[in-house]
Amino acid sequence: MNAAHHHHDAKLSRNQSEILSCLRKAKEPMSAYAILDRVRVSGISHPPTVYRALNELMEKGMVHRLQSRSAFIACGHGACDGKFAFAICRLCEKVVEIPLSDADQAALLSLAPDEIAPEQVTLEIAGLCEICRPA
Repeated sequence: MNAAHHHHDAKLSRNQSEILSCLRKAKEPMSAYAILDRVRVSGISHPPTVYRALNELMEKGMVHRLQSRSAFIACGHGACDGKFAFAICRLCEKVVEIPLSDADQAALLSLAPDEIAPEQVTLEIAGLCEICRPA
């Protein structure tokens, strides 16, 4: 797994590397502004710089956007093909990535009504993790 990380990381710009490293260390969803606060020390000081790097990392499959939280998280697998859902603990915000098969993805896309041509599915399941569930 680590070899794959290094293979991908070698192609990243300095800003992308800083932001990816920040998200990996955080291990929790972060807003773009929270990321900006943490990477300021490395010289990244403008929101557009953060958003540009986040968009590039999302294109590479190394960062995912949690729509319901307007937050970002590092891919749990280093990088993936974009077919995934998330389960999020509503108390501690733990995020678990759920890989989707091509069939899962196709089934979800097929739910779109005729008047909307589906392009992407964002599936986020909210609940409580084992630690946050009452005994």
